[in-house]
Amino acid sequence: MKKLLAIAVAAGLAAPMAVMADTTLYGKMKVSVGSNKNAAGDSVTTVDAHTSRLGVKGSTPMDNGMSVTHKVEFSTKNAIDNNGTPAALGARDAWVGLKGNFGEVRVGRHATPYALSSDALDFMNVGGQQTIQDGPFRVSNAIAYLKGFGPIGFAAAYVPDEKSGVNNDVISTLINYNSNGIYAAWGHQKMKGADGNDTLALGYTMPAGHRVGFVYNKAADDSKNTALNGRYKFGKAYVQGEVGKRKDVDGSYKVGEVGYKLGKGTSVWGSLGKNNMNDSKASHARVGITSNF
Repeated sequence: MKKLLAIAVAAGLAAPMAVMADTTLYGKMKVSVGSNKNAAGDSVTTVDAHTSRLGVKGSTPMDNGMSVTHKVEFSTKNAIDNNGTPAALGARDAWVGLKGNFGEVRVGRHATPYALSSDALDFMNVGGQQTIQDGPFRVSNAIAYLKGFGPIGFAAAYVPDEKSGVNNDVISTLINYNSNGIYAAWGHQKMKGADGNDTLALGYTMPAGHRVGFVYNKAADDSKNTALNGRYKFGKAYVQGEVGKRKDVDGSYKVGEVGYKLGKGTSVWGSLGKNNMNDSKASHARVGITSNF
């Protein structure tokens, strides 16, 4: 049951049905068992929860035709695999917004538009599209604006640092195109007084579900990074892979995965990966299950 109303009733909470009707409880469990090697080559057996999460999102219509939107999302990774603070829920998105014909304004903890520009191509969830970004994927105290113009989307965020005597405010923007399987995006982010970061993301999804994606990133320190990935589907099975490299750094990271769909939102998979950048001996071998609800 996805409706938060069911949770409210079970907990004995009183709330008007009209207010709760557009609020949805959702989540994702992506858990694996495997063997990981660190950069030194030391191996351990691990249980990982990857991008597992639990969230609530929705909107409340107002009399003037606009809507108040909201989203609160937690990472359940540490609560499952105990790689961080035991049983702790990690902060993901947590914002409230106002939506109308003008677009949408959101205030709170939010993914930066710059990071979102390439996130649509991280379909392997290995983080390659994110790790080449210079800066955090999500930031607190963000003031974001989003607006769609048909297949073209625009987003911008202002992130004040809120520190007296210091001005490290950040401006983050993206513009993208998404239609007929074609995805193209440009993201830019700049901290006051520092050089900016730029990302170009290009992807294509075929009618049969096959996918290919490419991301190029130029960071503020002038480092240049690329990531290329692809997926091929046959029936309920798929095979996919990704490779990433940083200019002037020896080696690359490579990840391959095969999977099989068990039902709506649920699949089993196996993954092999290696990262030999800067003489690293890091690698992994794991099997897992992903369930979306």
